[in-house]
Amino acid sequence: MPHEQLLGLARTAMAQQAAQTPEQIEDRVRELAALPFLSPPPTQNDIRESAQQIEREFKVVLGSSHTIQATGHRPWLRARKHEIEFRYWDRYRRYLIAEGLGEPVVNKVSEITDTIVDLAGDPKIEGAWSRRGLVVGHVQSGKTANYLGVINKAADAGYRVVILIAGVHNNLRSQTQERVDFGFVGRDSDQLLSKQANAAKVGVGGLAPGFTATAYTSRATDFSRPRAEGLGIPIQNSREPVILVIKKNPAILRNLIDWIRGTSAESGGLTLPMLVIDDEADNASVNTSKDPEAPRTINRLIRELLNLSARNAYIGYTATPFANIFIDPDQETDGQGKDLFPRDFIVGLDAPSNYVGAHDYFLSDDADWLTVDLEGTEDWLPTTHKITWTVEGLHETLIEAVDCFVLSKAIRILRGQGAKHHSMLVNVSRFTCVQGDVAREIDQHLTGMKAAIQNRYALPVEVALRDPSMHSLHTTWQKHYAHADEEWDAIQSELHRAAASMSVVQVNASKQSGKLDYRAHAETGLNVIAVGGNSLSRGFTLEGLTVSYLLRNTQMYDTLLQMGRWFGYRDGFRDLCRLFLREDASDWYGFIAGATDELRDEIRRMELNGLTPMDFGFAVRSHPGTLMITAKDKMRTAKEMVRQVGLANSMVETSVLLSAEPSRTGNVAALERVVKVAQSLGPSEATGEERVLPTQIFRSIPTEHVLDFIASFGVHPGLLEMQASPLSDYIRKRGFAEWDIALYSSSRATGDDVLDVHGIAVGAQKRFVHDRKNALLVSGTKRRVASRAAERVGLTPLQVGEAIKAHGSDTNVPDKAYRAQRSRPLLMLHLLRVNHRDPDTKAETPGAIHAAYGLSFPDLPSGQKEELVTYAANLVAYRELFGNSVDEDDDEEAPADA
Repeated sequence: MPHEQLLGLARTAMAQQAAQTPEQIEDRVRELAALPFLSPPPTQNDIRESAQQIEREFKVVLGSSHTIQATGHRPWLRARKHEIEFRYWDRYRRYLIAEGLGEPVVNKVSEITDTIVDLAGDPKIEGAWSRRGLVVGHVQSGKTANYLGVINKAADAGYRVVILIAGVHNNLRSQTQERVDFGFVGRDSDQLLSKQANAAKVGVGGLAPGFTATAYTSRATDFSRPRAEGLGIPIQNSREPVILVIKKNPAILRNLIDWIRGTSAESGGLTLPMLVIDDEADNASVNTSKDPEAPRTINRLIRELLNLSARNAYIGYTATPFANIFIDPDQETDGQGKDLFPRDFIVGLDAPSNYVGAHDYFLSDDADWLTVDLEGTEDWLPTTHKITWTVEGLHETLIEAVDCFVLSKAIRILRGQGAKHHSMLVNVSRFTCVQGDVAREIDQHLTGMKAAIQNRYALPVEVALRDPSMHSLHTTWQKHYAHADEEWDAIQSELHRAAASMSVVQVNASKQSGKLDYRAHAETGLNVIAVGGNSLSRGFTLEGLTVSYLLRNTQMYDTLLQMGRWFGYRDGFRDLCRLFLREDASDWYGFIAGATDELRDEIRRMELNGLTPMDFGFAVRSHPGTLMITAKDKMRTAKEMVRQVGLANSMVETSVLLSAEPSRTGNVAALERVVKVAQSLGPSEATGEERVLPTQIFRSIPTEHVLDFIASFGVHPGLLEMQASPLSDYIRKRGFAEWDIALYSSSRATGDDVLDVHGIAVGAQKRFVHDRKNALLVSGTKRRVASRAAERVGLTPLQVGEAIKAHGSDTNVPDKAYRAQRSRPLLMLHLLRVNHRDPDTKAETPGAIHAAYGLSFPDLPSGQKEELVTYAANLVAYRELFGNSVDEDDDEEAPADA
């Protein structure tokens, strides 16, 4: 294909010189297009598309990594570089450039992988040593490319055995093996393992075929002792580094351990340095056993595997490291050695500038068009349903999502991306039988749509639109894509090509499961709607994912975030991507996106202060937002748990209201009392003088009045972080003498929403709530009462400027940046007009006035130790608010009441 040939030449040319202007890039591409050996000659469209793609690639910027490490590590890699032949890394580097990574990005990958390999330990050091580390990336952000770089460099440096543990599902392990074949082995592993002569060169093998790593696994087969023994190459006798890509499965791990012990040069272990990379390290690898002498099976076996080599390094990779941080760092047993806590190093990876992640979908200005709220789906398929549920037809929102998928393919064809992979994700149930019903309904609908398109796509527009399917597509185009450059008549002309090759594939553990074979369609692009559950929820990459439809209801950080297969790189079609999901799920994602952003900020902060992984583990475990993470393994049976949490540099608020509280009594009265006390100590200051009904702030209010208010305010027992007694104890231990109190007001309030609070006109803030048992969830499940920048109230212009400077931008400044400028804590008072909104129908019911409050605590003075809050969490009440945790495995045999 001339376009692909031209693009490859242009990438090679650009890699040899600095990035240029768009005009210079296009001129260079035109020069290359004139080369006589290109046949057929590239068209003007080929030249334009190639130049635009090169420009996009060279615009990408990869941020620096952030590292916290234990004391005592001695850097070694840089000092040894002159004696290391980087043959594996050099060809992988060339492969990355050929695949479209710009030279600056590849150089940054090299820098980051240098850091990780150095921290893993020098394989040439004799004696017994063991290293533990963790790399924290983003979902679908290129962690695989990073650890392939680590593997290549580690092999060059002297690691002889590399074991890559690739998730718990066969499809993920197979996909990871394929990437290892292309990025490290250089040959088709299926042919290598079947001992075929001249196994086909793939990936890096086409760039430097003179050497090949020894693979003991293949795309088709996980580790097997008979196959490994059939190769006739004991590990210690291999002239090249050994690679095994295995599933995170007890039987596989046991077989591998037994085989290594049986074939080792020394009884019971290896003399070779071993690197174990654990992809999705938060899934199944973490020991949740209460008995330190009886760790969970996967955890125990990984530790036994590491102990087979006296020189070993373990590096976990994950985008959701919450569980890893809760590993006991001091746990060690005689049989398994030290646990997997990343005691030696933690590396945080920044996503490249072209990454589309949780922040884009749920916290940015683009969220309004990237994300589509699902309404009224409960009658079609409840988010919590039995295994026996029967799906009949397709909900209108799923039909709209399929329309988007067809339209986006037609637009991508017009943009010269017709031969690229194009995928849609449908994840609506954890039961494979229900998934099968949905897949069949989609396939039936798609068949009818294809026939209608084939018969009418070439007709005049006004004639074609008389057909219901064509009319539906046109209506969806007007709603979602009319803003794009492509006009309807051009899109209609490509609909047949877009839809004809589309297929529906069920991807799960059932016998009816199909296969997403992107490699087999590399030349033409796979055009597929994938219907599945957990098999598509962790680690697995859907190439060219454009439209996603999600109805799952889990609320656990790691599981929910890992379902986000729609995160990743969408160069050239980002504006076409759509995510269909329920509003409450969108709220949870927004909450989680904020929590993970804070986690990454913590890594950066600790790096600047020279702190260690032990300090990081303590900080994350004590963060208020991690309460539900601790609860995860106890949600089914426990009634209570005890957790210690730190509140320094954080804000907590009453995001759950007591539904039985009538207006102007109870909590509203408590709010009015503290305002009256504050008024008696001095006048308030109006903020935003130009506003009607401005927010008022009272300064330097003695702590005793704040404590009285907290004690008198009724809080739902399931709202863990707002329990009065532990909050009051914390405030006393911090020794705060005075507070600022802000009484927030809506300038848009009118009529009955303008309230009199001891002579102050306050505009009630309109909030929608979701009803729970004796409780109202403010803003659904966002768990947020205050609006963005609420903590800016009362700061001086100089302080606001410092907050913006620290953030690096004057847009979307987070509240934590304003909080950092405060010397006194802030009591945040809210009067809310609570309107009830049905999550399915969106019908609104006017409600009463309720009070809510928040507490913003400044950071600790330098050198002061954090005082922890001890919560006794009522999990029965918690379940009433946020539901039970659910089993996230696809399971046909799940109990009927699951």
